[in-house]
Amino acid sequence: MAGIFDSYKKIYENKKIHIWLFIIALLWTVSSFMFDIATGRPNNPGQNIFDILFGIFTGVYSLQFLHNAIHNINGGVLPSFKEIKGKTFVDMIKLDIVWFFYAIIIIMTSVVLYFTLIHTIIFPIAIISLTVLAAMFVYYIYIAYAENMETKGLFNIVLLFRFIKPAFKDTLIKVCIFILATLLAVLICILIYAAAAITGLDTIGHVAADYYVLDFIIFIIAAYFMVVTWYFAYPYSLIDTYIEKIRPLLRKEENNGENV
Repeated sequence: MAGIFDSYKKIYENKKIHIWLFIIALLWTVSSFMFDIATGRPNNPGQNIFDILFGIFTGVYSLQFLHNAIHNINGGVLPSFKEIKGKTFVDMIKLDIVWFFYAIIIIMTSVVLYFTLIHTIIFPIAIISLTVLAAMFVYYIYIAYAENMETKGLFNIVLLFRFIKPAFKDTLIKVCIFILATLLAVLICILIYAAAAITGLDTIGHVAADYYVLDFIIFIIAAYFMVVTWYFAYPYSLIDTYIEKIRPLLRKEENNGENV
């Protein structure tokens, strides 16, 4: 499970489901972009209601996939959408809200301290950098949830910092590998744009503002790649590290809690 090629190989074992994943990427991209156009900000896209809804659905489906992979259900391949349980939507939203709240609190605290006590830009930059670093390990919170589909004990922010020591090296290597894969995909998109600009294909079929049909096509392909990579292949690559180094820590925490 550890390697990038093994991860993508596992993701593509169930090839039929990728038709639906591509349709999701298409609907996600088009609906989000059309919403931005309708609200008068096509050149300033950001998180909107469609990004949130599609993100939640894809995240829940990812959790079901990880659950099956950990327990080797049906070979651990990408499951049918019918396997998704309603409870998982509620649990994931709770996890998202709590961990997003933690991130906001840390960032806001660093900003307040900068303006009131510690007047050096290095401080907030360091805090935000550490927050980004810690965010790499939030994936283990979701993998831990996916194992048993239970949120108990997973809202403790201290856990995140306890994950860092045993899993730092493995996680950092995998993050860097998948970031490089993402950058390679970005480079390919840039080359396509460059070729399209030379041939004039980049200005065919105006949609809105500075966007044309080619932009839509690239955005859809990029969305599909991002979904496959960061919702499925990357977290799948972390399962071995979770089982070997994170799960024992969580069970120790659970046993300590029961003995108190």
